[in-house]
Amino acid sequence: MSVDALLSRLIGVRRSGNGWTARCPAHDDRTASLSIAVGDDGRVLAHCFSGCPVADVVGAVGLSVADLFAARLGDHSPMAREERRRAARDADWSAAVRVLARESAVALAAAKAIEDGALFDADDIARLREAIDRIQCAREVLTA
Repeated sequence: MSVDALLSRLIGVRRSGNGWTARCPAHDDRTASLSIAVGDDGRVLAHCFSGCPVADVVGAVGLSVADLFAARLGDHSPMAREERRRAARDADWSAAVRVLARESAVALAAAKAIEDGALFDADDIARLREAIDRIQCAREVLTA
């Protein structure tokens, strides 16, 4: 909701600093005791200096506390959620395939070195184990 939707329902609205003041609709207000502003995140902030709860203030003008928050952006329909899940799955699969390509090259190089009679030091063995772990994780992504 924009702040204008609230301001248009209030009496005695005046600009004040970074916001507005108005007469509070939740009590018999003769002077402006209600402060209204817009937060950094887009929500409408309202405070009655006479102590009225925000729910009473907005309820008195036919709104709810939920109306004070900025509308969610984006499509939240079931089809849109499914499309986002599919896109995330595709991104996971793409990353898993890249991991398989890179780490299988390490495993193939190790196999070729074994075939040629090379001996592995501790760093070589640690890297081969890391490649095996990464390949197993990528397989889990692809078979989930």
